[in-house]
Amino acid sequence: MLVGIDESGRGPVLGPMVVCAVAVADNNVEELESLELKDSKKYTRSKREELASILLTMLECEYAEISPSSIDAQRCHKTLNDIEIDLFSQVLTRFSHASMIIVDACDVDAIRFGKRLCTLCRVASVLSEHKADERYPIVSAASIIAKVRRDARIDELKTIYGDIGSGYPSDERTIAFLKEYIKNEGKLPPIARTSWLTSKNLLNDYFQRTLDIFL
Repeated sequence: MLVGIDESGRGPVLGPMVVCAVAVADNNVEELESLELKDSKKYTRSKREELASILLTMLECEYAEISPSSIDAQRCHKTLNDIEIDLFSQVLTRFSHASMIIVDACDVDAIRFGKRLCTLCRVASVLSEHKADERYPIVSAASIIAKVRRDARIDELKTIYGDIGSGYPSDERTIAFLKEYIKNEGKLPPIARTSWLTSKNLLNDYFQRTLDIFL
């Protein structure tokens, strides 16, 4: 059995982070490779969803999700890399018997990331590389499925909060939503990662403008 692991939602200021592990039986590896998969970011949303529907028929999947509030709470005593490797270890537990495990490393030191994962999961070896989702179809598959799952979570949040954009700090719709929410409520929404610099800056700007009015 071949296993790949990747995440979606590491950088956004809104919404959860999703980690996905996928496993393919040895006799289905060629079928997976025939799809010529790429990193999920290189596909449109509709194409990712189309591919995910195919992949889910040939792969076993395991997910781990972490909410914005849990990310913020853990960042009081952990780095984001620590949080992510914990999630990787959670999903890998189901597939610890795999013949090969390939992961997309978030650590600047990919080898260190792999060694830490081996220690946590008590597996013999992990192939840990940067941009593994571009090189290995099994990791591309994990990337695609994780992204589709996170997109679904964002859609759920939109039914509650309206247009929140993609959740990334670079998205003007996301920033506009945060500014409007802070203006109306005087605080960040519960779907925001309050430990993010984007959140802190927007909240500080609001309080500074409010203070200026009274001075």
